[in-house]
Amino acid sequence: MSLNYLIIDDEPIAHTLIENFADRLGDMNLAGNCYNAAQASAMLDEQQADLIFLDIQMPQITGFEFLKGLRNPPQIIIVSAHQQYALESYEYAIADYLLKPFNFERFVKSIEKIRTALAAPISPTVNESAAPHIFIKDDKKHHKVQLNDIRYIKANGNFTSIHLHQGHILSQMKISDFEKLLPSEIFCRVHRSYIVALSAITLVKANELGLEELIIPIGRVYKPHIKTILGHKDE
Repeated sequence: MSLNYLIIDDEPIAHTLIENFADRLGDMNLAGNCYNAAQASAMLDEQQADLIFLDIQMPQITGFEFLKGLRNPPQIIIVSAHQQYALESYEYAIADYLLKPFNFERFVKSIEKIRTALAAPISPTVNESAAPHIFIKDDKKHHKVQLNDIRYIKANGNFTSIHLHQGHILSQMKISDFEKLLPSEIFCRVHRSYIVALSAITLVKANELGLEELIIPIGRVYKPHIKTILGHKDE
């Protein structure tokens, strides 16, 4: 499936990186380069795009303001150096959130999400204005859980405990299932038995994370990734 894509970003280097990665895939066609939302609106009036790579912080009109004005938005991949916008961005039904700087492998994962979404049938019952959420399987039931309500997830033998701000859910889903399901810009695997919400972290030590009164260990293999994420978070 060939994809026509549009880049909306006020940084020329972002255009160059995305174009280079897209060229390596061989089946993506550049529809245009826009450096602000006004240029993008004018271009979309003349031609269609399957996919938009969209920056958030741009002069005059932000990426979020631009999204609010789109009546029938195509697939959207947010491209931003600021991790703090990740959770809010999913309220706009985006396909993915690429945190700058990103590599080719991460870019390919985003494009795979787009192809999957475009190949899937459209459900008329989807409410795009709803807060971002997932469904968690518990025996024969499925619990709808808002992403911002999850504090951490713990592997517990044959079960997984999902700890919310109020209460918890015991699920037969594996912790690896949750790692694939949850946005990596909002949640982080910190141990073979733990996934935590980045917003819930209140303390960071050499080998531990604090979630208010709770102390969670950091696994050795996860330390480099955690340092990278927290480095972006502190900027």
